[in-house]
Amino acid sequence: MRRPSPIARLTLAVFVFLIFGVTNVIHAEMPNSTAGTSNALTRKLLIDPSSTSVALRGKASLIVSPLTHRDGNYVGDYQLKVRPYFFKSEKGSLLLAASDDAVRKLQAGTAISFTGKAVTHGDGRTHVVLGRETPSSGERGSVTFSIITDDAKIVFNISYRFGT
Repeated sequence: MRRPSPIARLTLAVFVFLIFGVTNVIHAEMPNSTAGTSNALTRKLLIDPSSTSVALRGKASLIVSPLTHRDGNYVGDYQLKVRPYFFKSEKGSLLLAASDDAVRKLQAGTAISFTGKAVTHGDGRTHVVLGRETPSSGERGSVTFSIITDDAKIVFNISYRFGT
């Protein structure tokens, strides 16, 4: 068997080097579909402050802390201020069901519905939370929160975004 010439070996080495280089570039340019989702799962969900009208010329304001994704849920704290009915104001913990699949759908541009609960810090009362998130991009969109209290259903239309 005849040995390849040094030029043939060099040509073969350059060819192999180029093939591996091109393969790495192609791999680097291919989108990683799970990277965006895992990134969304590790980033916080930021809900903008909002307010809405309530009975008898009242106003309810909702402030939600940055929510962290943990065990298939977004968790954080909330503060509900009701004016002039200050005795209806409360603070507590918020838990919104958000499976990995639901977060993937949201990032892909599909609206999702969710359920959750708000538990007051003071007396431990639990309120049902219903909602729908509608993305305008993979990073942000609008969310409708319906908080069902003892007296009423309070609906907030809010913007959200993913952040750090």
